[in-house]
Amino acid sequence: MALKHTTPPTTAPTDSPTAPQQRIVQIAQAQARPVAERVIEATRMSLQSRLDCARTPGEHHAMLEARQQLVRLASVMAERYPDALRKALEQDTAQGDDKPTRSLFTVHFDELELMDETQINESVERARARQILISAVEGPLADLDALVCGARGLPLVQPEHNPLRPDVFLQALQSVVSQMQVTPQVRHDWMGLMAQALGTELRSLYLTQIDQLKQSGVKPVGYAMRQATGEMLYVAPADEGMSPGFAADNDLSASSSTGDPLLTLDRLRRLLLGEFNAAPAPDQAHALPGDPGESFAERFAREFEHPAAALPQIDSPATDFAMTVPAAFEALQEMNQVGQMMERLGTPRAPAGSGADGTPAATQRLQVQGLGQTLSMEVVALMVDNIARDTRLLWPVQQFIRALEPALMQLVLADPRFFSHKEHAARRLLQDITDRSLAFNSPDAPGFQSFMRSLMHIAGPLTTATIDSADDFENVLQQLHAKWDEKDQALKQERLRAIEALQHAEQRHLLAAQISRELWLLPDIGKVPDAISRFLLGPWAQVMAESRLSAKPGAADPGRYQELADALIWSVQPELTRANTAQLARLLPKLLTKLREGLASIDYPADRTEAVFELLMQLHQQAFTPGPGMAAPSHAPAPAATAATPTAEPPPQPAPLDDDPWVAPSEARESGYIEISQSPQSESEGADPAPQAEAASSDAAAPSLPRATITVGTWVNLQVAGQWERTQLSWIGSHGNLFLFTSPSGRTQSMTLRLLSRLLQHGAMQVLAEQAVVDNALNAVAQTAMHNSVESRH
Repeated sequence: MALKHTTPPTTAPTDSPTAPQQRIVQIAQAQARPVAERVIEATRMSLQSRLDCARTPGEHHAMLEARQQLVRLASVMAERYPDALRKALEQDTAQGDDKPTRSLFTVHFDELELMDETQINESVERARARQILISAVEGPLADLDALVCGARGLPLVQPEHNPLRPDVFLQALQSVVSQMQVTPQVRHDWMGLMAQALGTELRSLYLTQIDQLKQSGVKPVGYAMRQATGEMLYVAPADEGMSPGFAADNDLSASSSTGDPLLTLDRLRRLLLGEFNAAPAPDQAHALPGDPGESFAERFAREFEHPAAALPQIDSPATDFAMTVPAAFEALQEMNQVGQMMERLGTPRAPAGSGADGTPAATQRLQVQGLGQTLSMEVVALMVDNIARDTRLLWPVQQFIRALEPALMQLVLADPRFFSHKEHAARRLLQDITDRSLAFNSPDAPGFQSFMRSLMHIAGPLTTATIDSADDFENVLQQLHAKWDEKDQALKQERLRAIEALQHAEQRHLLAAQISRELWLLPDIGKVPDAISRFLLGPWAQVMAESRLSAKPGAADPGRYQELADALIWSVQPELTRANTAQLARLLPKLLTKLREGLASIDYPADRTEAVFELLMQLHQQAFTPGPGMAAPSHAPAPAATAATPTAEPPPQPAPLDDDPWVAPSEARESGYIEISQSPQSESEGADPAPQAEAASSDAAAPSLPRATITVGTWVNLQVAGQWERTQLSWIGSHGNLFLFTSPSGRTQSMTLRLLSRLLQHGAMQVLAEQAVVDNALNAVAQTAMHNSVESRH
């Protein structure tokens, strides 16, 4: 592959990160109608050219119809396109960082059985149009992606942050075309040519925007690498500390089979629906297409030379041309495809358990009948190959999955439900093995050898067994779970203690937010100094919440901490306490003792409240020392507010529910809580607290997960004390602001949503993938079928 180095951004651009994005979006919207008009005109000229070169009446009629309909609807489509593009851009912007990573032009494996033939055809047409468009803009698009991400200050290229992605323009165009009342054939004739014309327009737009961004001083990020598929991919330089086994890109579609025409999207859907499951009766007059028991010469003679004898007898013999010649040529195509596929499947795919001719022994025993079973074996072969190529798996696990391939091939011949039933025992076994293996980032990781021994001892016999049903896989699955549960039980109690501590912190935080709002409504809260009101609305609200959680139900003011809040507000107003110094003198010893007692109940650090206690002492001393300012005339200007004088300004707002919860030191130790000051950005900022405070305030504006929400069970690489550690998200708080990760050794790390977002943004946490390994592999099979369907219609 060709490697081109691009200098990462050393200085932030002068504009805000969103300014370049807003400008190019505005330019795209302003040019939407002219672009649509040029695309339509280029399509009309291409249709006219094809019409002039038509060789058959059918082709001439199709091109004439497509051109006439295009001319009739050109103005309507050009008028509607700007609004469709605006909606597509707004939808993309509204999704923001939480936009799904899945493309609208792909199909998931498990969705196929829910689709009809029309939807399949539409999906193939969308994918074909996208392929044409991407090939036209590939180079400039990669450069624009790098520049847009550089302008936004991202550390590496994330193409989803480019608002002018080809998919957005194509989605808008297909939306407009779908609104036109024309036949599917006309839409088919339009879209390929429109995609070509749109590619030309977007290429010009991208080159213009690239020049403007470069002239503005924007620098691209990462490296540009040309992949084997010809696509450009930008990645950041690999850190030496990156843990082995990690790969940022796990898209397996490019590494799947180059594609056999037998595997198409429609046939894959029929396989999931079970349309190939009916086996031919022994006395059936003719074999299924592709039956290896019948030679092609026999099939051709039966269906082409003697069609009436080959077909079921009805009242009148069927002699239609469509049932003879096309059927014979389809049989030829399918039988050739089946032969080629079986030849490929017969090659050795796993070194263990092979026969004398190099073919796996289990595969030699297979009796394949018909297109459906051959297709099942091809899907299994592609799925296994995709799993074994998944870079998230360590090589011993990859090899073990390959060794299971003969057993899986036997299974799908006996039980085709493997494809359509997501909870099938064999699919769950593959998923559980691969998911559990993600706990290890190298073959030398603690526990990996024990994990592999359990696989070899319990699941290893499957590699050479004769498989009759899913029960063989179910028994192995139960045994593996029993073995793993023995180890998990020892770590379960530690994890439960960590979760219990975090749940208590979360409950206290939610109750403290409610109490904070109640204190904020007190009539005199606005008359106390800012530091005191912040103390009441923050730490003291946590103290009151802790007392209520620990008290018996129905207690009105457990610990009398609400009463203390009222007394504290009175005691810090010298104009009130001067009038009753005796009462203040009696209150102070109890007040200070009760304050320290309450803060100790939540183990609140004393150094965080030193300034508050010093301020209390100053305010209380003012009560016993009449100030000269008291005799000042009413018309005199008020003195400037100081730290020791009350203010008439509104009190600080109460703590919002989405603010960071207070986690007590004991709870932090129990759950491995990581303070936001320990994040990589904060560490790099040094000891100066000002940048940290500024960063925290900016984070507080919108704590959110970049790109996609991480779910329980997701494995990540987390940078801890400069070292990468493999760990799994094992718990999320009920309000989504606390997260607990657990490593295979049982070590826990917990953090807030704000810190999690920061770690992801700064590359200190790397998500292996949101999608499960087996689902990823099967979706790659669907993409291969999609690719074959697209290629077959070129």
